[in-house]
Amino acid sequence: MTAGFSSRGEGNAIVLLHGSMASRSQWLGFTQELIPRYKVIAMDLIGYGKAMRPLIPEDYSLKSESELLRTVLESTVGSDAPYHLVGHSYGGVVAMHHAYHHQAEVKSLTLIEPMAFHLLDKGHKLLHESRQMVEEIHHLIQEGNAIGGAEKFINLWMPAGTFAKISEREKMFLSEGVKKMVMDFYAAVSEPLSANDYAKLSMPVCLIAGKASPSFSLGISEVVADTIPGIEFHWVDGGHFSPVSHADQVNPIIAHFIGRVEAGG
Repeated sequence: MTAGFSSRGEGNAIVLLHGSMASRSQWLGFTQELIPRYKVIAMDLIGYGKAMRPLIPEDYSLKSESELLRTVLESTVGSDAPYHLVGHSYGGVVAMHHAYHHQAEVKSLTLIEPMAFHLLDKGHKLLHESRQMVEEIHHLIQEGNAIGGAEKFINLWMPAGTFAKISEREKMFLSEGVKKMVMDFYAAVSEPLSANDYAKLSMPVCLIAGKASPSFSLGISEVVADTIPGIEFHWVDGGHFSPVSHADQVNPIIAHFIGRVEAGG
């Protein structure tokens, strides 16, 4: 699997994972803030940025993303070197999966509204509503209306009418991204790790959520907060895309948390 990533700066490593419908460019500003003190690695998740979409969708899972990340880490920090892991939205779910399987290397874990659908009970209202939304988007894609699917996704997460205001080029970009987003959802739903598994995480964990985020996103964050003992929780203004819209609040929380872990606090 071809990887798209950047590695900048020197020092202890911080790995940044973006969410669905985005790319590693989401972290450009934060990378600039961190590189005077850290080595910062930002990776494109599979199917976004410069990382190819899965050739066999049925074989795709969170493990696929974790294996790609291991490849990137081996070429940037070495196979056994420690690093801090930060994940937003779907990238947060990837980060949770990866941290569980690589606890000896992950020094800290920061999650920004991770869409951990697999932690919801099968009959949970939030899971039912989310599955219904994704199935509607998938149906639009199958009808050849991927742009309509992208519009439904963007207007769900952002203020109504947001999609209509963006450029045609951005709409086309999102219409490709939404095809992978469907795969992201089913990978998150089918992940076999349980709440009992995540309760065994050994590294410090920080969770960030936006006050204006959709109810199902906040609902999942609450489940994650209840799942991981000793988790540190922070609210910020803005919604699900607060790492972009409210970076001035999100970035200092992450930097301070990692700094305290580095200092042994």
